[in-house]
Amino acid sequence: MAIERLFNEVRKLPLTERYKLRTMLGLEEVSKEDIEASKKMAGGWSDIDADKLIEDIYREREDSSRRAEVNFLISSFFS
Repeated sequence: MAIERLFNEVRKLPLTERYKLRTMLGLEEVSKEDIEASKKMAGGWSDIDADKLIEDIYREREDSSRRAEVNFLISSFFS
């Protein structure tokens, strides 16, 4: 559904941009600057390989948790 796609795109925006969008939507009138800012944001992530980004995130999570476990075990062993 179109509205779900729109919500998903909004969720991808950084918090500051979401705040700006929320402010713009609350106004009676949208300025030309607001329209231009929205156009600049559109497609800002188009050059990102989403699958690789997801893989990198999960790999970092795994590496971080392993280090935490090892550090915990080592500190427990030596205390």
